[in-house]
Amino acid sequence: MSYETLDAIADAYIPFLLILFMLGLVIKIYQFWPNFRAPVFFFLYLMSLLLVSYSLMFLDKAVGLWPALGLDYSTHTAVALSLVVALCKIFPHRWKWFAGSMVLYGCLMLYQQYHSLLDIISTSAIIAVIAFLLHRMIEVPKYIKNLK
Repeated sequence: MSYETLDAIADAYIPFLLILFMLGLVIKIYQFWPNFRAPVFFFLYLMSLLLVSYSLMFLDKAVGLWPALGLDYSTHTAVALSLVVALCKIFPHRWKWFAGSMVLYGCLMLYQQYHSLLDIISTSAIIAVIAFLLHRMIEVPKYIKNLK
């Protein structure tokens, strides 16, 4: 495949994940009708992760955290990982597919030379820790988890 084709695939990945998330939210609204607590938790979780991802981008541009280490903050990785983790919360039984797609996206970013492996790993590590902490803070109540 040409560079342009792979570039188009890479550009479509994040919007595709966002569409999947929105569809998942609609499914959860339907499943839990008339209780909107679970979809609200999922939405707040993703919005919090995206806020962190973009805040880190602005902080990195202002202070130069990653460049000080000879790295580059990967907003692509941060946003994609935020969406993947949020999708894993909505569809926990499909986590392998989402995790696999994230690994493939990382490989594509490496192949297209968007970021280095250390850029992707360092960004992913920070976002993963924050995602775990937010998961603990914005926990879907147990009675909602048990509903099917």
